[in-house]
Amino acid sequence: MAIEFSKYSARSTLRVDLSALKHNYETLKKKVGGATVAASVKADAYGLGIKPVARALYGAGCRVFFVATAGEGKILREHVGDTPSIYLLNGPASRDLRLIFGADLKPVINSLEQARLWASAADPVGSPPFSAIHIDTGMNRLGFDSDELTSLARNKKMFEKLGVDLVMSHLACAPDTSNPLNKEQLNRFRRASSQLPMKPLSLANSAGIFLGKPYHFQMVRPGIALYGGKSSSGPEASAIRSVVSLLAPVIQTRNVKAGETIGYDGLFKTERDMKVAVLAAGYADGIPISASGIGTKRAAYGTLYGKRVPIVGRVSMDLTIVDISKMEKPINAGETVEFFGEHLERDASSMETISYELLTRLGQRCRREYLTAS
Repeated sequence: MAIEFSKYSARSTLRVDLSALKHNYETLKKKVGGATVAASVKADAYGLGIKPVARALYGAGCRVFFVATAGEGKILREHVGDTPSIYLLNGPASRDLRLIFGADLKPVINSLEQARLWASAADPVGSPPFSAIHIDTGMNRLGFDSDELTSLARNKKMFEKLGVDLVMSHLACAPDTSNPLNKEQLNRFRRASSQLPMKPLSLANSAGIFLGKPYHFQMVRPGIALYGGKSSSGPEASAIRSVVSLLAPVIQTRNVKAGETIGYDGLFKTERDMKVAVLAAGYADGIPISASGIGTKRAAYGTLYGKRVPIVGRVSMDLTIVDISKMEKPINAGETVEFFGEHLERDASSMETISYELLTRLGQRCRREYLTAS
């Protein structure tokens, strides 16, 4: 039968459900009671598009956002207006000061060096933006260590110049609810923050929210849970809805005989006759090469008409091949295979990565389709 080429496109589609995004925000808000629910929208809202995502979150009531850099903050400010607070997790840098002041961004101060820079820059400004203090409680990444924090606490003059309106830390192992470092970080954060003048406190990321009320303090900062990632294995996380799907259209099907190879380098050899579908999406679209089905490696899957279909052969830049031998109905060009969606965490595991990386590496050439509540 002739293919009706006008009926489909050989371009992958990234479908983002903004109504599910808002549902997730509201679900987390109910979970934490009176605590403020900020939103982490760094890396282009985890790859989903900062403009539609930020506006949807703003519409859901979000008024505090976190990004990594001043450039991200400036772009976000253009989409959410003057009212929300926007914090910069990487803190101030001398080259970014004009941008920080111009877009009214709040730097997260991570060290004495950053504190000195911000105090010096903010002092002559009439109404500089507020800032946050980040205390390292065991991750050994960003944040004041115990000696630096003691120095800051004793230097009251500098502290006042910083204009601090939030004190925060970051959990290293929150998805593992039984990990003793969670409680240890909680206790360290309580002790360390008590050295500073009383300010709103924030410790919990997405997974930290599900550790319980002691971790919520006055503000929580979810990221991946907003976008459909199951940051916790507990039953409460089941209320989080999937937000993003990558839809890869079939552009050809073919029969492959036993003993032949599939894909680059001939790394997949068929042990039986097989029917495969060639999809118009590859690692340039967000299906990582680690999803390749070769050798004894556990296969990564897509979903076709509710059935999981394994990737066979090496994922290439523009194309991915899946085994459709077990499909009961004929598969034609134009039909789509879904990746991620409700299988986001499972797909990430089978692709030897994490959901954060899958989302932030979604290709820019995908057609973007944003769904809103009907």
